[in-house]
Amino acid sequence: MTDEADAAGAESRRASEQTVERVPLSSFRHGAPAHLRDLFVEVRDGEAFIPGLKMGLGALTVQRWDPVYAAAGWTLYGADLTLNQGHPFGSMFYRNDADGRVLRVGVKWHPPVQQLEFPALHPSKPELTSDCTAEEVAAVVLDARSRIGTLVAVNAQIGSFVATEESENAILDASGLGLERLSEDDPRLAGDA
Repeated sequence: MTDEADAAGAESRRASEQTVERVPLSSFRHGAPAHLRDLFVEVRDGEAFIPGLKMGLGALTVQRWDPVYAAAGWTLYGADLTLNQGHPFGSMFYRNDADGRVLRVGVKWHPPVQQLEFPALHPSKPELTSDCTAEEVAAVVLDARSRIGTLVAVNAQIGSFVATEESENAILDASGLGLERLSEDDPRLAGDA
């Protein structure tokens, strides 16, 4: 074998190792048959593995949020979201990396036109933002739309499966919303916009 063939073979092995996850069968609904210990699942680039589902096999591979849509110069640092009859509702909070400005992006379903809306809002007041350029708003809203679009698609794909906390965390991570969960009485919520 040539050095090129050796390198190509090693690269192929590394790629295949990165796309297979070992999942303990004991984490599935009815447990593992005695003679089996693990299930191997192929996870392609751009996909996420959702374990801990309570119907069928108990796991699902879904399309992961694509960070190509991330707003340059802005960081998603918080979100207060819920699904109301399958429609996302709430706010996503972005902080400007350079100057610390905060932009809140509202997420709501607009029934008359049957579409999601993403108004760029003041961090703490019920009004539109006034300290961001149109380009900044467009970039951050695209970021929010892409994350929420992934969240909606993942939830639609899961359908009637019952999610556990483990699978909910994996869904949020796959949607680009893998933030630390805070309880409602967490003191950090009182001081944040």
